[in-house]
Amino acid sequence: MDVRRRGWAINIVAALLVVGAGAIVGLTVFTVMRTNADVALRRNLVSGLALRVQWAVRDIRDARLRVRMVATRPFLADQLAAARRHEGAALGRVEHGLRAFLAMRLSALALYTNAGTLYAHAGAFMAHPVVDMPLRGELGTTLLWNEGRGFVLRVALPVDRRRAVVGWVVGDAPLPTLGRLLLGARALRSAANIGLCGPAGTRMACFPNTFDPSQAFARMARRRAGAPLPISYALAGHTGFIVTRNYLGHQVAAAYRPVANTGLGMVLTMDTAALYAPVYREFTVVLPLIVAVLAVALLVLRWQLAPLVADLVASERSAHEAHERLKDTESYVQAVVNSVDEGIATISETGIVETFNPAMARLFGYAPEEVIGHNVSLLMPEPHRSHHDDYLRHYRDTGEARVIGTGRELTGRRHDGSEFPIDLRVSEFYLGDKRRFIGTARDATGRKEAERRMEYVATHDTLTDLPGRALIQTRIDQLIRRAERSGQLFAVMFVDLDHFKDVNDSLGHDLGDRFLRLVARRLQEALRAEDMVGRLGGDEFVVLTAALVTPLDAALIADKLLRALSAPYLLEGHTLYCSASIGAALYPQDGRDVDTLLRHSDTAMYQAKRSGRGLYRCYDEAVNATSGDEVRLASGLHKALSAGELVLYYRPVRAVGDRTVVAVETALKWRHPEQGLLDGDDFLGIAEEAGLAVSLVEWVLRQVGSEIARWRDRSLKTAPVYIRLGSRPFRDARLQESFAALLTRGDGYLGSVGVEIREEDVMDDPQDALEALSCWRRHGVDVMLGDYGAGYSSLPYLKALAFRTVRLDASLTVDNSADTESIEGLTAIIATLHALGIAVVASHVATPEQYEAMRRWGCDRYVGDLAGPLMRADGCAMCLGEQDAPAAGRGLGDGRPLSGPL
Repeated sequence: MDVRRRGWAINIVAALLVVGAGAIVGLTVFTVMRTNADVALRRNLVSGLALRVQWAVRDIRDARLRVRMVATRPFLADQLAAARRHEGAALGRVEHGLRAFLAMRLSALALYTNAGTLYAHAGAFMAHPVVDMPLRGELGTTLLWNEGRGFVLRVALPVDRRRAVVGWVVGDAPLPTLGRLLLGARALRSAANIGLCGPAGTRMACFPNTFDPSQAFARMARRRAGAPLPISYALAGHTGFIVTRNYLGHQVAAAYRPVANTGLGMVLTMDTAALYAPVYREFTVVLPLIVAVLAVALLVLRWQLAPLVADLVASERSAHEAHERLKDTESYVQAVVNSVDEGIATISETGIVETFNPAMARLFGYAPEEVIGHNVSLLMPEPHRSHHDDYLRHYRDTGEARVIGTGRELTGRRHDGSEFPIDLRVSEFYLGDKRRFIGTARDATGRKEAERRMEYVATHDTLTDLPGRALIQTRIDQLIRRAERSGQLFAVMFVDLDHFKDVNDSLGHDLGDRFLRLVARRLQEALRAEDMVGRLGGDEFVVLTAALVTPLDAALIADKLLRALSAPYLLEGHTLYCSASIGAALYPQDGRDVDTLLRHSDTAMYQAKRSGRGLYRCYDEAVNATSGDEVRLASGLHKALSAGELVLYYRPVRAVGDRTVVAVETALKWRHPEQGLLDGDDFLGIAEEAGLAVSLVEWVLRQVGSEIARWRDRSLKTAPVYIRLGSRPFRDARLQESFAALLTRGDGYLGSVGVEIREEDVMDDPQDALEALSCWRRHGVDVMLGDYGAGYSSLPYLKALAFRTVRLDASLTVDNSADTESIEGLTAIIATLHALGIAVVASHVATPEQYEAMRRWGCDRYVGDLAGPLMRADGCAMCLGEQDAPAAGRGLGDGRPLSGPL
């Protein structure tokens, strides 16, 4: 009995163990099944959503790319740019082209001008979209939907022509893939749903989905019962998985992800009740089988197949991604090749053209289909065409290249048979195991013409078309080598027009240029065929006379040139006379190299000018030794103007009595690289003879104008600054305009700069001086008479010229300080000047005794060492800063300021 009870107990325990084990196994299996279902659901939803987002993004970008391909067509850009000039036939061609572009999976295209006017269109645009959603990351791109046409991407892109927008292309591109993604899973509509939404302020707008294939939600809340809907996470830019309730209140498992940077969000949901219902049903029916078979099957499958399946999926995904990247790369490369301005073609190993881009087609005048499949020798003229195949065969056999791997200039042959130069570069590459060649070509016609023009401009004078300095030097070098062989003489003549600046200033630069062309023509006509004339610049010409027998031959040629140039010139109703000075250097006695001959001929010309102008002089070493310093100074002044060697000093002019600074005079010096600091007296006369006086005054004027501006920036009460002029600058109209420009530059400049002219320069031609004086005053520039009493002292002329300030010559104020008779004469002169309303300035006042004498005689102002030494601009600014406000603004006599020597 006990044994039987023990047996029952064992059986019951065993049964309980079996039942318990089965329950535990069943529960474990159920838990594993549910867990696996959750894991599989999450993985499938996340990966499925990622794949669908990828497809959607690709569908959108592909549609935008198709519209961009239309917008980048040069044909449309050209037609839009010329839209106002021709409409009829051109509009027809454009609309025909747009209809052809519809074959690129586009439903409609429209072309607008910059003004927003419709120029042409083709196809039918979607009308009355239920949902229109602008895409955030794609400017000009809107996603549309209505029930009739489904999803359409509308893209608006600018049309560029030569980096300028000439219009816009608007296109509708159907998105069938997106429609299938959102509406194609009708069989799973009870469990799965794909949603696509976009932001609408604080709410959102959703496109039709699996649950509502014909219903779009224009606006709906992002939260339900206080909890955010899964799609709201995607709209916020997040990616993830969540179990929550959808907008219908159903518990769902949802994967969410933003659609790239478009601002859209996509969600893939599955109802958990529908997901787990089959699991519960099957579990209750096949629990024993599940316990026995499923465990083994899962273990075996997981052990054997899971790694293989994972590897296969990864491999397939990598291959798909690589294929897509390759397609994108091919499309990108093709777009680049078709859009560049450089001709590009690929050629097979046997010389057959395989690709021919639009730029190459334009270059040779062929359509691509007329060339592709033919031998590239079609583009070559004879004899290169006949030898091209032999050249390729030789390269394949030996590897020796003449063009491949290098760039060179060749001759091309267009479709019309014309030949033209091209810059060609050929490279070799392999596609698999097959050799290919790629060639790039540019039309070299413009480059060669530019090179020819540049060479001509570099060697010729653009005004007269005469040879320039470089060609002159080359020709002299050739004559030297020829003379060394033949023993003949030749001459280098330097021709300089006398007083050409006066002609240029009186008639203007345009007529001055025409006058120089007339001079060049006369020089050419007066020379022999073997001689040459060139222009160095300005009014300087060089004549090269070859094959001379004696120096007298050069003199005869120079005389002929002087007579030709001295004849009257008729120019637009003007009869002009202009002589020339000619200097000559003979080979070999005056020099055996190019530079020496040119330098000595220039020196001889300068000797001719000093002898009276309108003359011919041959180089004379003895004369050159005495005038060399002056020639070098004149030559150095040209460099000094640009090399910063000129220095400007200032000296105060003070009032007799309170001794306040009422004006500032200037003194120009030259920091010579060899002779040190030179005073103006050492070089201003040479500058006048060399025609540089006006340029020097203009330089001084620029410096004075800059200093006045700086003094005003420092709030200094500046005194007027006066500049002394020579005879030629005083009568120069251009210089008067430069002064006027400074005076009208800003407020307060009027009266800030004046000029001084010596009595000697005025009395050379009083009538001409009166006209010049009127011009200066008309421009608002005050003029003072300097060095009065140096030998003229003409009171009638002084009264007629109406000067308001006169500076006495130093001989009247310095030398007469102890001479009673001279003092009486000087006092009478000053009294007469005061009677005419003229203020008097004493010069070179260096001692207190001289100052007291000037004060007794009645001088109004004084200048000299006692008034203040020469100083640079900073020292002058300090001197001005020390003035009292009332005194700083006073002028000479009537309030006008005073100048000093340049």
